[in-house]
This record gives sequence, structure tokens and C-alpha cells, in this order.
Amino acid sequence: MATRIRTLALAAAALVSTALPVRAAEIVPDARAAVEAEVAKRCKAPIYGEDFADNVDFNNDGIVDAIFNLGAVNCDGTPGGLCGNVGCPHEFYIQVVEGGYFLAANADLYGYEMKKRYGNMVLELKANAASCGRDDPDYCIMTIRVRGAQFDTISKK
Repeated sequence: MATRIRTLALAAAALVSTALPVRAAEIVPDARAAVEAEVAKRCKAPIYGEDFADNVDFNNDGIVDAIFNLGAVNCDGTPGGLCGNVGCPHEFYIQVVEGGYFLAANADLYGYEMKKRYGNMVLELKANAASCGRDDPDYCIMTIRVRGAQFDTISKK
């Protein structure tokens, strides 16, 4: 009888834990405006460089997404003023069919390139060596494939 009660209690606990709502990513109508509003909280007079925004379908769903390089922001007279010791913040927004964007990922990077591999676009990210489990001064090159909103690492060098 005690075993049966314990089993029912465990089943009830599992049901309650799965019934709790998961917080969904916030949909914003204009990703660029959302990023610029966040930058405005940190910089009084931001100047956005040419490579601040990139509109590209990085998750291969046929809808143009957006990547923002905060390293391209001149923050109050300091070029790259939002960057740190391990690169500059990059934000990856995915556009949804219903309209709007959501922030799918962010990372401190030294840069990225879009490359076509086997007919699909992949992200080649230039990151700190620690991202590859190393402590040398060279960059870590990570190749990332995005499907839907899932970022999968294909390789690290």
C-alpha cells in the first residue's frame, strides 16, 4: 500500500511539474528597434556602424532573420564600447511566420560568416578559445546549423 501511495505521489508530482507554464520568448514587431532601445539604455549617443545589422535567413526556413553586431556601435564616442574581453555581443533574432521576431540566441564573438554547406546556410562563429575548451591565444571557429530555433554545433576548431 505504501509503495502504491509513493508511486501515485511521484506521478502527481511529475504531472504538476509538466503542467507549469514555460515562459515563451517575447515576440517583438521590429527586432532592430528592440536592439536599439536596449543600446539606448547603455549609450547616450550611439552611432550605428554599417555592419550593425544583417538581415539573412540563418535558420533556412525561407523567412529573413536578423543578426545584430553590437561591436559596430560607437557608444558615446567609443568605437566598440559595448565589447568586452571575449568579443562583442551579437544577438540572433528569428522572424516568425505570424509576424515579429524573437531573440533566439546571443553570444560574445569576434565575428561571424554565413556559409553554404550541403545546400543550407550555416553560421561560422569566431569566438574565444575557451569556447572550444582551450586556453591558447587563437580563435575558436565554431560551425553552427540552425533549424527552427535550435542551434546545433557541427564542429569546433
